[in-house]
Amino acid sequence: MKATSLKISLLLFLAFAGDLQAQPVKLQPGEKLRYGAYYNWHFIWIRSGEVNFNFSSVKTAGTERWKVQADGHTFKAYDLLYKIRDTLQTECQPGTFEPIQARQTMNHGGSRADYRYRLAPATKKIFSEVKRFDQPFFRDTLELAPGIRDMLATAYWFRTIDFSKLETGRKIPFTMLVDNEVHHIYYRYLGKETIKNRNNQSFNCHKFSILLLQGDFFPAGEYLKVWIDDSPHRFPVMVETKILVGSVKAMLETAEVNGVPIYRDDK
Repeated sequence: MKATSLKISLLLFLAFAGDLQAQPVKLQPGEKLRYGAYYNWHFIWIRSGEVNFNFSSVKTAGTERWKVQADGHTFKAYDLLYKIRDTLQTECQPGTFEPIQARQTMNHGGSRADYRYRLAPATKKIFSEVKRFDQPFFRDTLELAPGIRDMLATAYWFRTIDFSKLETGRKIPFTMLVDNEVHHIYYRYLGKETIKNRNNQSFNCHKFSILLLQGDFFPAGEYLKVWIDDSPHRFPVMVETKILVGSVKAMLETAEVNGVPIYRDDK
């Protein structure tokens, strides 16, 4: 359950905008976000870990790339129950967040997994190297579907969409690379909603639901809900979903851009 909470945090705002091409929000490197990860059981919310996002710019052979990294972990008090140390990384094209290469490493209860991807638009292929926990290492080749992005590239690109062009209730398909598989799913725009944080501060947000596929922890259906604030920064404020037992939530605690604090709720 702790693992699910952190994975949900890392999957914040999982959507590809399909035919919506306008990008009124231009994100820039220098952003750092921190989220608290919570598990709910019998009306009790337990803060069991946190996830940190770091958006930066790097240069390789004189060419600029954008780099996004997300690190999730359980607190030491919960490591005895189930230790989590997850890292997701992606390098992508500036402006479009089109991925160039990506990596996902996981340590769940002492079992490790490692996924590495290299995207080759010229050949329309994705070359992967995979080590799934106790399974043998293997290399694979996947088809490069139009508009596909890994989880982190998808999450940041989604924040640039012109939400004003979305009709409430509309379903929009997207394609995402997860765990060496190409997933064709969708999100639904649910309109605007005002939510409050732990300090009773209000946020005007755009709300979305995202289709989940049946898994070890998740029921199938539109149970993943995401709230993105309507400010120029478009920070994802909260994400919440049902799991097979209880529910999990991630809440924004701190945000800074180029070292300047923009938001803080870490009491």
